[in-house]
Amino acid sequence: MTKYKNSVRITKESVRKKYNKNVLDIYEIFELSGFENYPKIINYDDREIEYEYIEKKKIYEQIENEELIKTLANLHNKTSKYIEVSLNKYDNIKNIIENNLNYLNKYYNEMIENIENEYFMSPTSYLIARNFSSILIMINYSKEYLKKWFRKVENKTTERVSIIHNNVSLDHFIISNKNYFISFDGARVDTPILDLYKFYKKECLNINFPLLYDIYNKNFTLSEEEDLLFKTLICIPPKIERINNEFSDTINIGEIFKYINKTIKFINQK
Repeated sequence: MTKYKNSVRITKESVRKKYNKNVLDIYEIFELSGFENYPKIINYDDREIEYEYIEKKKIYEQIENEELIKTLANLHNKTSKYIEVSLNKYDNIKNIIENNLNYLNKYYNEMIENIENEYFMSPTSYLIARNFSSILIMINYSKEYLKKWFRKVENKTTERVSIIHNNVSLDHFIISNKNYFISFDGARVDTPILDLYKFYKKECLNINFPLLYDIYNKNFTLSEEEDLLFKTLICIPPKIERINNEFSDTINIGEIFKYINKTIKFINQK
């Protein structure tokens, strides 16, 4: 029986997806690096790529997350290398993050001023006002980590990069006879912390991230500057945008403050 999911054809024998030259290039790097945790290509032409089908075992989710992070560390370790970068690369990154933090600082200060001028606070306004200090804490943490990071890299002309999956999630991870990442369509060469950052942003409310971060570092140790940049990024508070639906806004804003509070707790543990 053939199943279709997002234009992907799935049978018990194989998975067929639209042709993507990037995947072929990434797989070539895997062959050279010795990374083996990916489904092999059976055949391909200029229209599609046929991959082996991997049967997924049912595993307790916490164990699955731990295996995912070990496999991610292995991916980064096997494919890592140092490359030359321009003298202004790190300065450009710093400026982009600084501009974003300054924008968010102004945005949130204007928001709280407007809220304080409300005659009767709405539930969402009260939620923001009650938790406003945590937003400022996050911005200040991010600024401090950014300063520490830049002091480490401002005179460097190299950067450690690896293959990053670029969409890490349990939906793209299979435990079978061994661990597999699937769906490398958006994979590229970049700093490994981007995989961690995106995984954290998506999943931090559902996982024990401090444990996973420790497991990752035992298998692939981040440098001090990588750790600082990761913390800089996760401490950038999400932007609260209300859609004038109190029920939906309360839920969405509540989730943002859960993220903020969990991040503050994680940072204070380290």
